[in-house]
Amino acid sequence: MTYDRYTSIIQELTASLKELEASRSQHPLIQHFINEEISDVKHALHLASQDRFGLCEMSGEEIPFDLIKMNPTVTSLREVHDWRQYGKIHLGR
Repeated sequence: MTYDRYTSIIQELTASLKELEASRSQHPLIQHFINEEISDVKHALHLASQDRFGLCEMSGEEIPFDLIKMNPTVTSLREVHDWRQYGKIHLGR
């Protein structure tokens, strides 16, 4: 597992996973989103166990740390591009 600047983020993901797994909703749509988040968190933790957390799955490039802090389940620079395209974040340039 990666034990460096990502350690606290990985610990938060682990705690979040426990909370999410304990969450159950009677509403199917809400439960669907909970299940998607569980899947994303598990995938991020799997990447951490493979020492690949914080790296783009497509290119292998490092994802900027500030973006990892904003969304620790991000897995590609393409996702970051999509955030910018749809106005979800603004990166000063």
